[in-house]
Amino acid sequence: MIALFATLATLLAAVLPFSAGGVASPPYNTSPFYLPFPAGASYRVIQGNNSVTGDHFGAEGYAWDFSMPEGSLVLAPRDGVVLMTKSDSNSGGYNYYNGYFANYVVIDHGDGTQSLFLHLMYHGVLVQPGQHVVRGQPIAYSGDTGFSGGPHLHFAVERYGTADRVTESVPASFADVSSWDGVPLTGRTYTSGNVQVGVAEPRPLVAAERLPRNPSSSRANPFAGRLDFPVPHGHFYLEGNGQGGAGRQGFLVADDDNVPFDTVLDQLGGPAVAGYPISQRFVYAGRITQVFQKLVLQYHDEDGSVQVLNTLDVLHDAGDDAILARQLIPPPASTAADTGLAWADVVARHQALLAGSSALQQAYFAVADPLTVYGLPMTAPVDEGDVLVVRTQRAVLQLWKHDEPWARAGEVTVANGGDLAKALGLFPAAALKPEPQPIP
Repeated sequence: MIALFATLATLLAAVLPFSAGGVASPPYNTSPFYLPFPAGASYRVIQGNNSVTGDHFGAEGYAWDFSMPEGSLVLAPRDGVVLMTKSDSNSGGYNYYNGYFANYVVIDHGDGTQSLFLHLMYHGVLVQPGQHVVRGQPIAYSGDTGFSGGPHLHFAVERYGTADRVTESVPASFADVSSWDGVPLTGRTYTSGNVQVGVAEPRPLVAAERLPRNPSSSRANPFAGRLDFPVPHGHFYLEGNGQGGAGRQGFLVADDDNVPFDTVLDQLGGPAVAGYPISQRFVYAGRITQVFQKLVLQYHDEDGSVQVLNTLDVLHDAGDDAILARQLIPPPASTAADTGLAWADVVARHQALLAGSSALQQAYFAVADPLTVYGLPMTAPVDEGDVLVVRTQRAVLQLWKHDEPWARAGEVTVANGGDLAKALGLFPAAALKPEPQPIP
């Protein structure tokens, strides 16, 4: 059993220690490259290196697709000399034969490598071959030209070659990416530290014309039909997106930035114990937080631990007991009798409250680690008419007396803490919005 709760007053549980780390500002490593967009701008990686289902494989395996709106400013990631450009195309579509229509910039870095910037805006190239550029200098506006399923910037570091814009890609990293040795990962959002040098020319007004889509252009997808799948150092879930997994949007659970939510989720027993994620990462009460249907995980940077939030206790502290009472959820009982007791005695006293209903008692102890999943029982069984209810720190156990559309007589159901907190608006709406599925 995971060690839980230092004292009842702190209401902390499921402590799993991990080392905290990181530094305050870039450079985070010795890479000569910075992200190819202005400092402070943040964009999501929709396809990273060596994707299984996309088109970053083989010679083009070490590339990134940044989800950038058409007309976003692109900066030089490193000093160099412009080797080749194209900006006269205003066509694009999700077909391999459209590759010729991609606008691009290629920069020679003088050490046997070159950078490729692909799918740029029509007339959106700001530099010309032979021109020397410095890191942070505006070089183009992103677009949607060529073989493209939507607006984005394709970036890769390649071996130097004068014959083609696409040569063999090579592993690369960025000095302003703090985690995973500077290598951006699929599904993550990254904020640039690349300080702009000089003023960009005005953005052109003409967007790319879309050509017909050809579904046969897609590679075979080994994750087709699955509602969740692995991505580097994490997992992406569609199940908790509010649409039954439809719409290809969901939530990423990852071990990014020394916050090991994916590892902790696995240690807890996965979605079977915590439920599926129903939020992105966000800051709640000063801590990095992610909400699951059953449990809410928070990172404590003071000791590097991930702890489970006592969600029903937080709702009590927020003054939501009256609202919960209208949903047949009783307020918590007084904890005055816990004063002065050893922790083991506190646990025993609270769990003894379940003796009033063998069915609810059995349901509580049916999970492998009830203190992790439910926390302490905070009421004895309370008769709410058609249902007998026990409120715990993290969930509500409900024993139904009669057949209902959602349960049969004698069945115990669980009102999950994360779902309740979401419904009551405890967390910001922006954090609960699912994100588009990345390309694994």
